[in-house]
Amino acid sequence: LDITNYYETMLHFQELIGLNVFIQFPVITEQLPTSYEINLENIAVNFYNDAPAYQDVLRNNPNNFIKDYEDPVILLKKSKLVINNIKCAQILMVNKVKKKDYFHSWDIQFSRGDFKIICYGKSLDYPDTMTFISVIYIGSVELLFDESDMLLHTIGTEILFSQKEIEAINTKQAEKIITYGNNIEDLNINNRYSRLWEPDYNNQFFKRTDDYSSLSVAIKDYDGSDNK
Repeated sequence: LDITNYYETMLHFQELIGLNVFIQFPVITEQLPTSYEINLENIAVNFYNDAPAYQDVLRNNPNNFIKDYEDPVILLKKSKLVINNIKCAQILMVNKVKKKDYFHSWDIQFSRGDFKIICYGKSLDYPDTMTFISVIYIGSVELLFDESDMLLHTIGTEILFSQKEIEAINTKQAEKIITYGNNIEDLNINNRYSRLWEPDYNNQFFKRTDDYSSLSVAIKDYDGSDNK
């Protein structure tokens, strides 16, 4: 689905019902790819009837279950966010056990009018770790998923997951990550810190498109000279 114009109204990175969103960035390479792919698990997505995404799903499969509901919220068990024509990106990982932050940054330069997405959730690779990804781009944003990974999340104000089910999903996912045995200290990062992670500093360069949005637009050029 092309969600370029609907990103800020569709994706729920902060789940108020307590269901954890999990996130995984691509393998870190020296050169930033033109298209940046972020894997997401257990993310809630708004499918408003009057939005193109809703119609695109039904165009692909007229019998998809969303046809029976008005403005449903869907839980995607697995999905991929693809951001095209990247200018720069930064990763921040916060490990609560080690009480340590981990940083990686590419080409911290952008121009007025560029867009920035902030994606965040629990790490799909490292236990007890929150991952924040900032991607600045001038292209499109796509959401890829299989219909088999769609679950009905909310109808109107009725949430279809019990607290017990939510806790079970969170626990199962956390246990799976622990079994991977990944050590965050082995992560091949460059430890480049960007001051754009500082809210007051970031607000000098970006303005959010909505008070509750993870999407913002650059209000002036930036050469990255005061990052370290």
